[in-house]
Amino acid sequence: MKKFAPFLVLISALCWALTGIVTRYAGSCGFTVVQNSAVRIVCAAVSLVLFLLFTGRSKLKIQLKDLKWFAACGIFSLLMNNLSYSATVQMASLSVAVVLLYTSPIFVMILSFIIFKEKLTIKKLVAAALAFTGCLLTVGLSGSNPGSDLGLVLCTGLAAGLGFGLYSIFGKFLVGKYAPMTIPTYTFIVAAIVMLCISQPSDIILKAAAHWDKMPLVILGSIVSQATPYVCYSMALKYMESSKASIMLSFEVVMASLFGVIFYGEKLDIFNITGIICIISALAVLELKKANKLL
Repeated sequence: MKKFAPFLVLISALCWALTGIVTRYAGSCGFTVVQNSAVRIVCAAVSLVLFLLFTGRSKLKIQLKDLKWFAACGIFSLLMNNLSYSATVQMASLSVAVVLLYTSPIFVMILSFIIFKEKLTIKKLVAAALAFTGCLLTVGLSGSNPGSDLGLVLCTGLAAGLGFGLYSIFGKFLVGKYAPMTIPTYTFIVAAIVMLCISQPSDIILKAAAHWDKMPLVILGSIVSQATPYVCYSMALKYMESSKASIMLSFEVVMASLFGVIFYGEKLDIFNITGIICIISALAVLELKKANKLL
């Protein structure tokens, strides 16, 4: 299973790359930014719980002492990432938000070094630098709008990156004790409860009823872009270092760009293509087995 862990991370990246498409589609139902996040998180939570109820109820059992880690995953990772990222998108361009989001590998490398004593190898540093440079070029940051309040944009954007990265940290405390399905299930349950408290659920129900014909795709999209990648990523964390996995997730930017070309007719210039090559190069660097002994 260990040799398939990188592929699980790439599957996670592929599914997360669909988030923008699902978010735009759900937004056409009239949901606010917070409600949009709430709908996607609640749909993912319900789908995960139902799946375990029918396939393995024993996987819903957890120890009370671990509740703090599930709460941390739900609030300080999933919830903080969603709300901070949405706030950044509202204040600045999408490309700025994406680049700040992908500061997450830096946070993960530092925290993994401090908490798990993972080595800061030359290979990881080179891969992280290539991945971040690739993100900058792929989203075309040079022509982006950083917003009128740069300080606040940086704070929310970096909070999104930190939140995205914290799942790799908090999840690492749980992957050896629970099934891969259990960790994201309780992560989404916690986040869903909090989101329902702040998103006016009665208004969500009215908007959903008014756009009932769109809800099946919203639900399916939420499962594919939210529940599925967290399950795959949780499985991968059991067999590989958090820092390495977080760097590989930058492949999401490549897939999101390609989805933009396929579904929205967006164009890729020389800088975008160079960025994609940088990200793919970062993945190649991480998989250089012969370099392990030297680095």
